[in-house]
Amino acid sequence: MGFRKFVLFGLLFSSLTACTQSPEWTLFYYADATEIPQGAVQSKNISGYYAEVDQCLMKGAGMVKISDSGQGRYQCGLQCVATQDKALSCKKFVDKPAF
Repeated sequence: MGFRKFVLFGLLFSSLTACTQSPEWTLFYYADATEIPQGAVQSKNISGYYAEVDQCLMKGAGMVKISDSGQGRYQCGLQCVATQDKALSCKKFVDKPAF
C-alpha cells in the first residue's frame, strides 16, 4: 500500500511541475534615473520576473508612475542568466513599451 501512495504522489507532483512555466523576462528598475545607466550592477536593480514582455514593461511603467519623484527608468531582459563573474547576461533588452 505504501508503494502505491508513493507512485501516486510522484505522478501528482510531476503533473503539477509540468504545468509551471519559468519566467522569461526580468525587470530592471533604476529609481530616480533619467537614463538607463551604462555599466550598472543589474543584479542590484532586479524588480521582478514575468512571463510576458508586456507584463514586465507595464510593471516598470507603473513603478515610475508611483515613484515619489515621478522619475526612474526601467528595462526588461529576456532569459537573463548569471555569468561566471557574477554579472548578468540577457539575450536582449526592451525598454520601450511595444503597445
